[in-house]
Amino acid sequence: MACLVTVGSTQFEALTTQLDLQCEKFVKELEQRGINKLLFQIGTSKKLPARLGDVCAEHKIKFECFEFTKNFKDMLSESKLVISHAGAGSISETLSLKKPLLVVVNETLMDNHQVELATAMAEKGYLYWAKVSNVLEILEKCDFNKLKEYPRPQAKKFADLIDEQVGFET
Repeated sequence: MACLVTVGSTQFEALTTQLDLQCEKFVKELEQRGINKLLFQIGTSKKLPARLGDVCAEHKIKFECFEFTKNFKDMLSESKLVISHAGAGSISETLSLKKPLLVVVNETLMDNHQVELATAMAEKGYLYWAKVSNVLEILEKCDFNKLKEYPRPQAKKFADLIDEQVGFET
């Protein structure tokens, strides 16, 4: 089973650095959760995890680090656990595939709404969220079996709402 860590299309070097600095603790947590493969997407960052790959190898966990891939949706589908930046698209895509999700907010972004989104989704029971500084402490406490299933979008209701707003009769 795989764990996918994704920072999205921007740089989120703080998350990469944090997981790398605490890689022994991180890899042990993955091991306890039955993870045998770590997929690590770094986006446009030039910062690669320095020690994480070696620690994964010591624990017989396959490690792949990449910027972007055309196979992202496949990787997401095969993952038992997703640790993601708190972008709306990544959250929605992960939850639509019914994957356990821990989002990590990037507090360095200007006009950052990630905390509000993460908090709202966590309050509804769809995901867990953390700051970079406490990501491993939160991960250790997560019981992903307690998360609620994210509801499927209701396309008809959405279309009716749009029709109503633009003045079409339904």
